[in-house]
Amino acid sequence: MKHSTALKAILVLGSAIFTMSSTKCQQQDTGRQLKKNVRIGDVSASNFLDNSGFSFSDTARSQFSGVLFERNDFYERNIYPVPEDLAGVTDQQYYNVQKLSSTQVSPALKAVAQIKAWIPTAKTQNILLNRESSCFMTRPQNFLYGKINALEASSGGSLQFGFSETVAPVIPVSAKFKMDSMRMDLSFKAVDPWTQETVAAVNSSAKKTDYSVGFGIDLGIIHIGPEFYKTTGMAEVTLKGLQNGVSDLAAKLLSLPNQEWSTRIIYSGDTQVVILGGAELGLKTGDRLKVYNETHTWIGQPCGDSSTLTGSVIVSDKSDPWIVEIQDAGTLMSSAKVLNPKENDSIESGALVRLDSFVKPPEPPKKTP
Repeated sequence: MKHSTALKAILVLGSAIFTMSSTKCQQQDTGRQLKKNVRIGDVSASNFLDNSGFSFSDTARSQFSGVLFERNDFYERNIYPVPEDLAGVTDQQYYNVQKLSSTQVSPALKAVAQIKAWIPTAKTQNILLNRESSCFMTRPQNFLYGKINALEASSGGSLQFGFSETVAPVIPVSAKFKMDSMRMDLSFKAVDPWTQETVAAVNSSAKKTDYSVGFGIDLGIIHIGPEFYKTTGMAEVTLKGLQNGVSDLAAKLLSLPNQEWSTRIIYSGDTQVVILGGAELGLKTGDRLKVYNETHTWIGQPCGDSSTLTGSVIVSDKSDPWIVEIQDAGTLMSSAKVLNPKENDSIESGALVRLDSFVKPPEPPKKTP
């Protein structure tokens, strides 16, 4: 009997482990990830190439935004719901929305109109962000900063032009020269939007060596500036360096505790909620998210401009979070159904949202014999 009981326990444990492993594999097999809301603080570089209205830093900053847009790690968000705007919206204003042209409708009215389309019972005057957590809606998960530390263009191992943090910029001394390689070193960091502390930092590099038998430049024709930036392949090296840096920084953040993807609840109904973020973050209909109420500790007024956030604590049951399922992954906002409403507790606006599981991808069609 004892052996039979032990065997049953082993079988049950093995089945549970298999189920957990299978679920984990299913999530990994989807190949999906959600983008974090971020804001680019700055991308700095030497100005020794700047000329004729050309700024190396500004050009790199533009390329950085393009890299974020094309990849699946971060989303550069510039539009957030503003609590004061939502607080000023009345039912009468909402009912007049349809009479106005799209250019006359404020972002706040558009947000209210979308929320009421999802939740018709929502009272316009109640679509307010909790003052205690409203500022969480308007700050990214991280500020991102980049710096181009060094650039070297060489020919046969001899430096032709470039700059570094320890060596003064080297500008070509002759009108004509050749180069066969170019190397760039960059550093990136992610900063906590509340404490301004660096939470992750990486160093990355990029190199171009596919010049055909040396690349000749005549400075009498091509001047340092935008044409030089493009013709020498520097734009290509910068792009590759930014791509490497974003990939390295995303991997670093993923390896750290408390740096996983998260977002916030904009509006909470009894059985339905509206979430900050939608398809632009990679959310899809059927995705399930975990929701936790939090309490925040401040030095000064909650969410005050000069106040300091000293800590946030989950006050709902960590082992039994609300589970919500995306019903409509819209633009900048999503509607979700609460799958496990609780009789004596409710989700608050501003509540913390984290990923629970991705929707299972559809089964491929069966091949007919």
